[in-house]
Amino acid sequence: MIYDLLNDYKKFLAARCARTTAESYYKKLCLLFVGQSISDPVGNLDVDKILDKFSAIKHKNYFSQAKNAFLYFCEFQNIFLSHDVLERIKELEKRTRKKRRQLKAIQYSEIDKKIKRLRNKRLKLSYQTMLATGLRILELSDITPSGCNVTNDEITFSFCAKGGENGIVTISATSYPKLYKDLTVLIESTQKANEKRLFYSTVYLQKNAKQLGFSCHDLRRVFAKIEYKKCRSKPVLMEKLRHKSIKATNIYLRSKIKI
Repeated sequence: MIYDLLNDYKKFLAARCARTTAESYYKKLCLLFVGQSISDPVGNLDVDKILDKFSAIKHKNYFSQAKNAFLYFCEFQNIFLSHDVLERIKELEKRTRKKRRQLKAIQYSEIDKKIKRLRNKRLKLSYQTMLATGLRILELSDITPSGCNVTNDEITFSFCAKGGENGIVTISATSYPKLYKDLTVLIESTQKANEKRLFYSTVYLQKNAKQLGFSCHDLRRVFAKIEYKKCRSKPVLMEKLRHKSIKATNIYLRSKIKI
């Protein structure tokens, strides 16, 4: 029963979240369910055990994923959580801390050179598209050939953004003539081959970026700094980055990426 239930839950998530987000929430819920009744996790759901699992999570991002996974499951199974339980979860989340890593200073010119030297055309276009649009790696890898619209003036990418919302970004033929031309060829070839993805998977992109000496999120930081030099407006940049607060935008502008 548990396997059928979790399989249905995975389908429930797929209709509401990006593919990689749904997979992450599914895994987090499986961890929360360790120690629960295998035959009937809904009818015998021990909320205290779930709260104990939450209390053991130290990092804020991991806690957020587990919390969202659990709340989605409650919505999926129409499980009512009392006000006290919800407040307890909030209190536990306040005790967590962000998992920070020391970022080293990186020169954009060096990143750009390494990307341009890549012989793998699709890999090169994946990174160049992130630089031109500010797409997160999960958003980029979610793009399908059917989610692309090519006109004489621009290419429009439709994707599942962070939080499960629909997102759209464009690449102008005027601003990026070579990238526009190369992407047009890539889109046509993937459509003819009936391939599911336009770009590479997150794992493959992260692995190769690390070998080149940067992270995929560094490309989004580069985009933020370049766009800010153009517009000189934090609210405008916040909208382009699809942030919900100016605080997040300021963090990007304080990064050690040197343009």
